[in-house]
Amino acid sequence: MIWMKVAGAGLIVLMLFLVRRFFPRRGIFAIFCMVLLGVGAVLFMTQEEKTTPMTAAEREHLSEQQEMVVDWYSEYQGLIDQMDYNWQQYHRILSDFDADIIDLTTAWERLDELDGAALSTLDALSRMEPPLALDDDNYDLVTAIILKARAYAGAQRQTIRHTADAADPEHQITEVQEEQSRRLRDVMRSESPAGLFTAKEILALRDNVDTRD
Repeated sequence: MIWMKVAGAGLIVLMLFLVRRFFPRRGIFAIFCMVLLGVGAVLFMTQEEKTTPMTAAEREHLSEQQEMVVDWYSEYQGLIDQMDYNWQQYHRILSDFDADIIDLTTAWERLDELDGAALSTLDALSRMEPPLALDDDNYDLVTAIILKARAYAGAQRQTIRHTADAADPEHQITEVQEEQSRRLRDVMRSESPAGLFTAKEILALRDNVDTRD
């Protein structure tokens, strides 16, 4: 921006004046001038590079990248929504059994059914691949996001499956409902995935395909 260049030039002049006033020796003044002018030149060139508008070809290419990312992300977000729903249902089943709203057999049947839904989500993520026409940086970011989502979905599905196994009415070591519920909670606490941390990659991907100058 022009005003930033003017302000920068004014600041350089002021600093030269102050150095000349407080450091009258020519050697020190000359060295400082060279350093200051060099820094100013670098800053001005950097600013010029940042404000250089994209060409029509560059904008078209970026728009194509953005379109591919948007299409992919729409499908990806749908699978994330499925995982969130599965996880909500999982905790609801455990809460209902803990509160004695449902019996052990019902909890087991619902967990077993939920395991099928979690497996379906995991399978869909396992088939997902980045768009082949993405630039290398964008392709790598999408790949990293998918791999993290697959790992999370796998851990989520494993937690649901092991909890369903622990709820199997045919393999109980106690008939006391409170102890059965505690056993299911123990599986949940020991095997639940910590979280899906993809914010860094998603933000970088968004910045890469931003079509604004």
